[in-house]
Amino acid sequence: MLKPTYPSLEAAGPVSSRAVNPLIAIPIKPFGVAKARLRPKLNAIQRSLLGKSIALHTVATAQRTGARVAVVTADDGVAAWAADLGADVIREAPTYGTGLNGAAAAAVAHATELDTEWVILHADLPLLTTADLEAAFDLFHAGGYVLSPSYNGGTSLFIGKGSMAFSYGPGSFQRHLTSTAGRAAALVRTGLALDLDTPQDLAAVERLGVTTTWHSIPG
Repeated sequence: MLKPTYPSLEAAGPVSSRAVNPLIAIPIKPFGVAKARLRPKLNAIQRSLLGKSIALHTVATAQRTGARVAVVTADDGVAAWAADLGADVIREAPTYGTGLNGAAAAAVAHATELDTEWVILHADLPLLTTADLEAAFDLFHAGGYVLSPSYNGGTSLFIGKGSMAFSYGPGSFQRHLTSTAGRAAALVRTGLALDLDTPQDLAAVERLGVTTTWHSIPG
């Protein structure tokens, strides 16, 4: 199987002069339990390595925008990994709820303390580019939101400021669009649409030619 190789974090550029400079929050599960739906194709070691590789790509891409980047997690191993990359660490807590909704709520609380906009960004985006994120930043305006759908109706990116009642899970893009009451701009881009979770997703990434920069993961 395959593992992506990505540019070094040292390639991060200077902080952008854009009008919005948000906190990009990336929720990440423990790598040992990630990618369970890839069991038909990958063993546990392969799934862990693949999950870590794609998460590294997502964090590094976010950091290259010059924005502040945080990993949201309840796992000590993921927290240490994120800190080694120079990312902030936001700890999940029962106060904020569970799952992705709880992780997003923890990120919003942190962004609110910083008095800045938040971006909730999925970690599993192997085709993500800085251009995708800059396009989302350019769409954002005060009092509004930006939403990007994954190909299966999820929400891969959500930008806003202040409190928000999140509703992640199957079909979340439509629920989030409804809850923002006409104040959200929708951004559809390949790099934000393909959230790699299933064997079909892995095959799609390979069909798009990403294999030219990938190496084998030991079985």
